[in-house]
Amino acid sequence: MVDSKKYKLVKGKTGKAKKIVVMGVKKVLYKKVGSQKLYVVSKGRMMNLVKYKKMKMADKSVSKKRKVRKTKGGYGGIQYGDYQNGGVGKTKKNKKTKKNKKK
Repeated sequence: MVDSKKYKLVKGKTGKAKKIVVMGVKKVLYKKVGSQKLYVVSKGRMMNLVKYKKMKMADKSVSKKRKVRKTKGGYGGIQYGDYQNGGVGKTKKNKKTKKNKKK
């Protein structure tokens, strides 16, 4: 996963690997040999820490936009499941009975 020749662990004063919390996820910091740039492992690859933070912030804003959807009915865009699960859930659909299908 990590090429030990190119990247080294960033260690704190205690000698342990330094970690940073980005959007609620702990990430271990790495540094490229001969450079001051910081990197983290994301999806099995090394990613620049600054770019990783920007990516996560963009993902957060997209998820907020998806969560607020407008519906035809009232309640200001709140759908079934908002209060139960804390997020937008599936809307209830009426099941067709055998009588309704024949009509």
